Amino acid sequence: MCDRWDIGGLSTAFHHQTGRPTVFIYDGHPGGVGITRAGFDAFERLVEDAMRLISECPCRAGCPSCVQSPKCGNLNEPLNKNGAVELLRRVQDA
Repeated sequence: MCDRWDIGGLSTAFHHQTGRPTVFIYDGHPGGVGITRAGFDAFERLVEDAMRLISECPCRAGCPSCVQSPKCGNLNEPLNKNGAVELLRRVQDA
């Protein structure tokens, strides 16, 4: 089991080094504890699980149970449920 502070992330519509929309996910502790490596190795299953959890959440537009995070530096704006599902579908199709 892990705590939400064990990983961190950054998402941006444009990143100057990649030249495109980018999501970074990283271990939150110096040297890491292996969570992001395990996530990388199980990426397809994580995408499927995330899509299922978001789709099954009874909220209308997104909530702390499905797409929001207390760690979000943008105060969870412009996060929304439909956008998350669309992003995950595109990741699956890539």
